[in-house]
Amino acid sequence: MVLVSIACVIGIPLAVWAARVYLERFAYRVENYGWVFVVAVIISLGIAFGTVLWQTLKAAKTNPAIELKKE
Repeated sequence: MVLVSIACVIGIPLAVWAARVYLERFAYRVENYGWVFVVAVIISLGIAFGTVLWQTLKAAKTNPAIELKKE
């Protein structure tokens, strides 16, 4: 989660700058596009949290004795 947050902190200003540079070439511009980046951060944090939660629950449900017998 910390790494995803750091990536978002680094990536959001770069994405805003790139979007601003890209949209300057058009006659009609979308002015309020900041919500897109907020949604992207929420989705990426949700996916990271879900992945970590799934792996944690998967590891918590396994019986160490059975797993050691398999080896």
